[in-house]
Amino acid sequence: MGKTITIDIPDDLYEVFTMIASASGKRIEEVAVDFFSKTAPRSRHDKSQEEVNEARARFERHFGEISLGYATGADNESIDADLAREYSSSHADYGRSLRAGRFRAAS
Repeated sequence: MGKTITIDIPDDLYEVFTMIASASGKRIEEVAVDFFSKTAPRSRHDKSQEEVNEARARFERHFGEISLGYATGADNESIDADLAREYSSSHADYGRSLRAGRFRAAS
């Protein structure tokens, strides 16, 4: 069973609903409900299992899409080497690069 609500809608939308209602032989309320039913987002609970599975498949297609150009993970030796290189760097070229409008990432 549905719920009854009262809403204010813009005049131009009301005119469109009125034209559709007269052309289709429906009441304006039915036209409005049809419109909102088709355009309002549905909650996840209203989706069929097939729709949920399709959405999950679209989402999972993005897994593994980013490549940094080097291996990442819990390789402590690589992390320690990166930290040592950064801590020992004077970063003197960093300020010049920024002032020149370019920035070179550390390799």
